[in-house]
Amino acid sequence: MKSTKEIMTFNIFADYLGDNIGTVKRIIFSKKNFRISAILICKNGLFRGNKIIRYKNIFSIGKDFIMIEKKNSIENLKDFPEIDKQMHDYNDMIGLPVLIKNGETLGYINDILFEEKNGKIKGFVLTDGVIQDILDGRNVLPCIKGMNICNNALILDKQFKDNYEKNKDKFKKLLELD
Repeated sequence: MKSTKEIMTFNIFADYLGDNIGTVKRIIFSKKNFRISAILICKNGLFRGNKIIRYKNIFSIGKDFIMIEKKNSIENLKDFPEIDKQMHDYNDMIGLPVLIKNGETLGYINDILFEEKNGKIKGFVLTDGVIQDILDGRNVLPCIKGMNICNNALILDKQFKDNYEKNKDKFKKLLELD
C-alpha cells in the first residue's frame, strides 16, 4: 500500500532502459469508483498540453519511482474526456472535512492510501489538527461502502461512527503496512 503524498515526489521511468520521462504533478481520482484514474505528469522536455499516464499503464511503483513499460503510455489528457472532467471537477481530496450525517466531524483528509496494483483507494489518513495528531497520532478511516465523496466533503452514514470509534487502533495499523 502507498500514500498519495508519498508518490507526489516520484520520478517516472520508461522502458527497461531507465529513461526518466518526468515527475508526478497531480493524481486524478475517480470519486465514483474510489480509485486513481491517472497521474498528471510534469514531463521532461518541451511538450505542449497536459500529459497523463492512465493508472492501468503503470507497470510498477517502487520505493521512490514509478515505472511504465512504454513511452507511448504517456497520453494527452484531452484525448480522455472522462479523466479530463475528473481533473477539472474539484479533484483534490486532501483537506476535505469528513462529516457524519448526524452533524459530527471526524477530522480532515490528510492523505490517501491506495493499492499499488490497481489504484483502488483503501483508506484516508485523517488529521484533527497538529496538537491532537501529536498527542494521539493520526487516525485512519478505511474505505467502506456508504461513503460519498462530494466536492466539499467526505460524507459517512451515522451507523459508521460507532464501528469507527471501536476499531480506531486497528485502523491505525493500516499505516504500518507496506
